[in-house]
Amino acid sequence: MAHNDAAERFLGASGWTPSAVRPMEIRSHQLDPRPDDDGVPELPGTHLARARLLDQLDAAVAHPVTLLCAPTGWGKTVLATSWIRSGRAPGRTAYVRFEANCGAAAWRQMTTALTAAGIAVDPATYAWSNAQRHERAVVVLDDLHNVTNLVVLRRLERLIARLGERISFFILARSEPPLSLYRWRVRGQLIELRTDHLSFTHDEVAGLAAGYDVRLAQHFRYSLWHVTEGWPAAVAVILAAMVGRHEPERIITDLLVGDSGLNEGVGLGEYVRREILQHLDPDLREVMLRTSILETVCPGLVEALTGSRGGARLLAQMSRANALATFYGGSHSWYRYRRLLRAVLRAEVRTTLPAEERNLHRAAAGWYAANGLPSDALAHAAAGGDWITAERIFFQYWPELIGSGPRVLSPRAGPRPPQDIAERPLLAFALAVCCRDTGDHNGMSAFIRLGERALGESPGATQAEILAALRVAEGTALEDPQRSGTAAVRLLARTEEATGEHLYADSTDAARAVAYLALSGAELAGGSVDEAEAALERGAELARTSGFNLLVAQANRQQAIAHLMRGRLSAAAACARRVIDGCRDAGIAEARSISYARLVLAAVCRERGQLDEARFHLEESISAHTSADPGQWVAGALAFAQLLHAQDDHAGAAEALEPLLGWRSSALTPTAGVAVGVLHADLCLLDGYLDKARDILDDTEHLRPGDPEVALASARVSLAEGNPAAAARTVERVLAVEPVSLVTTVAAMVLLAQALRQLGDLPGATERIERALRLAGPENIRLPFIGHGSWISELLDPPDDRSLPPAPVPVPVPLPGSAPAAATAPTAAMPEPEGVAEPVSAPPVIDERLTEQLTERETLVLQYLRSMLSIAEIATVLSVSANTVKTHVRHVYRKLGVSRRRDAVRRGRELSLI
Repeated sequence: MAHNDAAERFLGASGWTPSAVRPMEIRSHQLDPRPDDDGVPELPGTHLARARLLDQLDAAVAHPVTLLCAPTGWGKTVLATSWIRSGRAPGRTAYVRFEANCGAAAWRQMTTALTAAGIAVDPATYAWSNAQRHERAVVVLDDLHNVTNLVVLRRLERLIARLGERISFFILARSEPPLSLYRWRVRGQLIELRTDHLSFTHDEVAGLAAGYDVRLAQHFRYSLWHVTEGWPAAVAVILAAMVGRHEPERIITDLLVGDSGLNEGVGLGEYVRREILQHLDPDLREVMLRTSILETVCPGLVEALTGSRGGARLLAQMSRANALATFYGGSHSWYRYRRLLRAVLRAEVRTTLPAEERNLHRAAAGWYAANGLPSDALAHAAAGGDWITAERIFFQYWPELIGSGPRVLSPRAGPRPPQDIAERPLLAFALAVCCRDTGDHNGMSAFIRLGERALGESPGATQAEILAALRVAEGTALEDPQRSGTAAVRLLARTEEATGEHLYADSTDAARAVAYLALSGAELAGGSVDEAEAALERGAELARTSGFNLLVAQANRQQAIAHLMRGRLSAAAACARRVIDGCRDAGIAEARSISYARLVLAAVCRERGQLDEARFHLEESISAHTSADPGQWVAGALAFAQLLHAQDDHAGAAEALEPLLGWRSSALTPTAGVAVGVLHADLCLLDGYLDKARDILDDTEHLRPGDPEVALASARVSLAEGNPAAAARTVERVLAVEPVSLVTTVAAMVLLAQALRQLGDLPGATERIERALRLAGPENIRLPFIGHGSWISELLDPPDDRSLPPAPVPVPVPLPGSAPAAATAPTAAMPEPEGVAEPVSAPPVIDERLTEQLTERETLVLQYLRSMLSIAEIATVLSVSANTVKTHVRHVYRKLGVSRRRDAVRRGRELSLI
């Protein structure tokens, strides 16, 4: 049975009567969904309460217009209905739902609804004649995209202009209505909730899954959220199909692998065809069908595949249709279809255009090749059975194709290779690359062996070089650094032999870049960080010299990871962004390089305490085909657990970490195994299981003896055991060998300060904290300090310290006629607030070495500049605006003769000002 009723039940489509209501954390009703007498629809049988959106509607009431613009299935009607039915509307409410082809009758329908709601509007002046003093009403205009009569739309604009101060208009539409929205935007009178706002969050997917009584592991819930892109209707349909199944995860796995999940048993195909495709203009639908074979589409590709010259106009039209295509960017102005929509369209192509599919792939291959995009050109040439073009593209671009790293492409059921492939080694090698990009590692190895046999016992120098490069790629795809490193040494030797035979001069540099990048990965896996960085620097330089864009992106990816391991957060973030920009410019939406770049950005934001931003990058790193790359899945799951731990969500962190615990001794790399063990120990420590935490760390120590992260975790356990002396000795041993990462050094300094403070060595603890702050400042490292603000503040600003005198005891102001003694009565000491206390009486600094003395407030600001507080946070502590703090900072810089915060602190110490 098809499960479109699930979407209708969830989203409140008319004409459906609930047959059963499951127990849910979400609200459930057994009511007829037809509108009530007041015109407001009843909530559907299954209703997810979305508090974050309801709160946004509460705030939107103060504005004249609120636009809820999203495609079908995004829950616009249910959201507005839920807001009204929960009693959040400030006053009288009118609800109008326009039908298709309503024409001029739309105005009459709206005035009737206003009258029914008790809102009397003068038809001549548009005045609200029966409004109460300070009363505000709400008018909901649902499905306004069905109103196409220009006279009605102009009258509606005049009505909003006249009554916007008294009535808030909620406009619900599938596409942007032809109203003067830009005027309201400029005036700040428009609130917009679009697809990105209305899409389900991961937590909402989890809530709906619980409502359907479908139990999914955390990573499967994330996969469901990612593959549906938060489309509420799709989530509801898939969850409904899972009900009663013993292995509900199989449906998600099918969706990740390809089109097999889009069968009639799930019902997504029928829903998309009925609710989206059949309402499209026939010409637009034809364009979408022909371009659905592409991962991303641009105006040039539209024209190449359809023969139309209006590619840019058609894509803009699809983008305005909201559900169809979203702008991706890049030099070619790329767009991308939503994943599930594209999957349905591809299935439609096989049904309606079976004879043309191969020609479409060949046309796409020609366009990609002509525009210097060999990866997609090769994939479409193979899918179209154009073997000669596939050979030519591979031979011309083999260093970039092999060295750029695996793509994340959907498996394609293309034509079988030709019968003479055993005699065509270049074609076999080209198909090996295609198999790698779709995650078919067995197929990759088989085609490499086939090509190797075709070369014979004495291949040419270039052919032997290509074979060696493919062996490097094979080891990289299989995540076997030792194998790829050995092959890289062989590739360097083969490149020297083939230097004079290359078709292009830059192929030599590109081949060497492939080898050095592989050597870097092998050295890094073996723990030789310095050697790895040297090889990586050489490989990145060669990649840039070669001019192969995807090879440069691969080098940037590895450099981002290397910078992150060293704690060079700014450099890591810059390299990661270059990876994303380079892939976007090539029209690549999903690739291993993009996912790892996002993971690097997530780690950078986490170390800087930007936890919401870190979560965004982490969610963006999830690939729609994670099954093809277990290493990426492990990295993502570990990063998510670490983020939840940083957010103090220890239960969530334990749930995210659980799938990785069984891998520690086998499939995990030593680096990942150490990270898993340390986080597991920290979680046990927080739960009070000190012995278990110690046992975990003892086991983890065997993975990489002497690892500083394990040592610091052991020191944390020692502190929890009440043994700060042992903790201090452990941390000092870590610092004695100078940790690889700056982040580790800062964390060690903070931990050592904590131990010394407990031992009573306050000067030593203060020195370590100040050093940690100086080291953390340039890279804005904050995570090691989070949660320790109270005792760090006590160290930096003790009551008897010369830098920040204690706040005076508050003295009550005597009231007129009261006894004078009341002004001098003793007052109880006020408790010091958590965090950095505000010193309010720092005296002005008088130093003969300053040509212009600091004022009292400037002295106070200078003292805060040595902390990790930002300008905005200093302003919060001082109860002033950020601009005021900036003014004080400028004065401090001028008087001290410096131009940077770090120099101001240094100069202040030299002058004994702090």
